[in-house]
Amino acid sequence: MESLLQLLPEMIRLAGDQDEVREQACFVAWKVTAGSQLSQTCRPFRLYRKTLVIAVLDETWKKQLESMSRVYVFKLNALLGQTTVTFIEFRVDADHVRAGRTQEAEREVTTVEPQPDLRVAAAGIKDESLRELFLRVATRSIKSREE
Repeated sequence: MESLLQLLPEMIRLAGDQDEVREQACFVAWKVTAGSQLSQTCRPFRLYRKTLVIAVLDETWKKQLESMSRVYVFKLNALLGQTTVTFIEFRVDADHVRAGRTQEAEREVTTVEPQPDLRVAAAGIKDESLRELFLRVATRSIKSREE
C-alpha cells in the first residue's frame, strides 16, 4: 500500500493544481519534514506563490530554521514531487504556533476508535506516524459522512 505522502503529488494533479490544495499539501509535507518535535515550535501559515510562510515561536528559532531553509525546500519538493516551494519565510508568530498546539490537543481528545477494516488497510503503512495520521483522517472522514 502506498503511503499518504506518496499520494500527495497525485492529489495535487487530480485537484487541477488548485492553490488551496497545493497549500494544504505543503502543510502536510512541512509537518513530516519538520518532525513532531520541531512542529511544536513552528507551524505553516501560508503558501504564497512559491513561498512557504512558517510561523515560529521566537527570533532564536527563526534564525536557526533560516540556516536550514535550503534543506527544507529540497525535502518539501521531494515529498511533493514537484517544485512547489522555492523559498521559506520564517516569521515570529508565537500565537499561531500555540493555536496549532491547541488544535492538535483537541483532535487528540476527540479521536474515535478506527474501524477494524481501516486498521487492516493501514497495516501496510510502515511509517508509524503516517499510519496513525491515515487512521485519524480516515476515521474522521467516515464519521463526518455518517453525521
